[in-house]
Amino acid sequence: MKITVLVENTTENPNLSAEHGLSLYIETQHHRILFDAGDSTFFEENANKLGIDLSSVDTFILSHGHHDHGGGLNRFIEINDHAMIYAHQKAFDPHFSKRGNDYVNIGIPFPHHLGDRLVLIQNDVVIDEELYIFSKITGDRFYPQSNKNLYMDDDNRLARDDFKHEQHVIITENETHVLIAGCAHHGMLNIINEAQHQLNKPLKAAVGGLHMYSRSTGISESPEIIFHIAQCLMSTKVPLYTCHCTGEQAYHILKETMKDRISYVRTGSSFIL
Repeated sequence: MKITVLVENTTENPNLSAEHGLSLYIETQHHRILFDAGDSTFFEENANKLGIDLSSVDTFILSHGHHDHGGGLNRFIEINDHAMIYAHQKAFDPHFSKRGNDYVNIGIPFPHHLGDRLVLIQNDVVIDEELYIFSKITGDRFYPQSNKNLYMDDDNRLARDDFKHEQHVIITENETHVLIAGCAHHGMLNIINEAQHQLNKPLKAAVGGLHMYSRSTGISESPEIIFHIAQCLMSTKVPLYTCHCTGEQAYHILKETMKDRISYVRTGSSFIL
């Protein structure tokens, strides 16, 4: 499979636009997938510059209900009239980020008029032999501290986000299994362990942000915690392609321990797994 980063916080190509967000274009034997759509229309602009035809996408997967991953969804719907769209049933609930004394809306508007194209997932779903979406994570090691600034609407009152709206996909191709995550609000270590437990097979790689950096506070996880997470990630033996909410500072600490087992992918990066 081939993965191209359409949007990430940084760019390796000055002709491409970067933003705080994530969008991945994934080509497999049987699918053209858009995983998240960033915060704006940059995913489309960058795709055009890279020669990627988003009208050929047959599957859209939304990782969770934050606008830096789904802000471009409505634009995608405008330019693609047939792709199936998979989102957790709680993804379009109100979500907020606490910034100082304010609670800023970071949710995604519900995409109306999609009919049967929109599939709202409650639990896990097997799309076909290539695509499996899951959301329930049983482990809770190294739960990201920056989650504490994120809230949801719970019966008309604000409560800490439980991230039940977050989902992940395992892509299987030629007996190779790759995990794709968005922000890993449940902790990438827990998500990898859950994926390998469900598969009862090893992953070839994992791709996604680690949410070690809070945009609202500008604070990363402590170096000590990052070091311990790196050691545990190494023990999974799963190479990691990270980005977005990991943060540059955290990535450098991870890199010191994980060496060639971790890479940072930016807007315009393209790699084959």
